Amino acid sequence: MATIKYLRKIAELNLCQDCFLKYKAMIEPSIKLYLSQPLSDFRQAESQITQIVMKTKGVFKGETWVLSFIEGEEEEAADFIDVEAYKKNEKMSFKAKIDYLHKNGILQDSSYSILDKARDSRNKIHTEPILAELSEEDYALFSMASWITSQIYTVIKFDLEEKIITNIKSNTEKVAEQWLKTHQTKH
Repeated sequence: MATIKYLRKIAELNLCQDCFLKYKAMIEPSIKLYLSQPLSDFRQAESQITQIVMKTKGVFKGETWVLSFIEGEEEEAADFIDVEAYKKNEKMSFKAKIDYLHKNGILQDSSYSILDKARDSRNKIHTEPILAELSEEDYALFSMASWITSQIYTVIKFDLEEKIITNIKSNTEKVAEQWLKTHQTKH
């Protein structure tokens, strides 16, 4: 990450050799960890999208949402989920999941666009993990993706009244549209 390289240069210029080695061993790893936390926003969005897809496809057999189960315990899981449908939907790519939700009107255009942009930014890590540098814009994008999925997740999870669902989805889309307008030139 560019930030880490910059901080290391500053530390090397301003600290004695012993202090610099302590910085690299004790402080820099903490900074790296702190800077990687925004990826948790994307992981949360990804998990919630998976759950939304499974709920809307009828994988869950009631109020209990099964997020995972131990291989070999399909019989116990079958009380709560359609095991075969679960396995099939779990293997879907994030792109396929958001495409499905968009096609079925669960994600509107701007919300879909943000999630797709977040997916694309996240994929930089998978294609070029050593060279990938996430920008502050990427982190902001992950945060917005997490917020959008949390709104939609709430609507789906708690089976709210239609008027409330419409209001939440509409407001989520308005925020997504505004975010895209203000971040359009940066992504």
